[in-house]
Amino acid sequence: MMRTANLRNVPFFCSWSGGKDSCLALHLAVAAGGVPRRLLCMTAEDGRRTNAHDLPVDVIEAQAAALGIALTLCATTWEDYEEKFVAALRKMAAEGIAAGVFGDIDIEAHKAWEEKVCRAAGLRASLPLWGRPRERVLAEFLALPAAATVVAARADVALAGLAGRQLTARLARELALAGCDVAGEHGEYHTAVTDCPLFASPVAVRVRRARRVGDHWFANVTVNHDGEETG
Repeated sequence: MMRTANLRNVPFFCSWSGGKDSCLALHLAVAAGGVPRRLLCMTAEDGRRTNAHDLPVDVIEAQAAALGIALTLCATTWEDYEEKFVAALRKMAAEGIAAGVFGDIDIEAHKAWEEKVCRAAGLRASLPLWGRPRERVLAEFLALPAAATVVAARADVALAGLAGRQLTARLARELALAGCDVAGEHGEYHTAVTDCPLFASPVAVRVRRARRVGDHWFANVTVNHDGEETG
């Protein structure tokens, strides 16, 4: 695994979900001197929504525009996810990209997979958040300063109405008191970043009533082109 200290002047892509962890990983990689060349975001087979967070791709496109970083959207099923991911990495390697930046914190299976797919494409994997206490990861994100909206939550998470709320230190305390993982590392909740220091301007979103799909609640999130954020 590549440390961020070794990213100086290294062209990299960031595995981008649109959420807080990939955003903080990008910030740390840039702060270490890495050169962000591309965001890679995996979508559902129809290419309209992201795989894990169920975000419409126009939210991801608005984030990429705010960052000023080229975006690759890769449509896939779960069955061919790894094959499509490696193929995308090989194309980026051919462009001169040398490393991949990921936002995982401490799940070994995730790190092993990311190292494997990077190795298959001749890239190095960098996990800037790796080994940090989960509470520290959330605190570092909020201290950037950055803003994010909870866009999905597991139905078994104790806090009702979590989807659609703003991610704050107060919400983190509520999560902890409810016995939930404050970082959401096991999928307890997912976020969409709406502002951070790397954004040229905030990404305004509209958040409407959440809908339940299986064992998750998903907020209905769209880009607000009028510029007024609602939540």
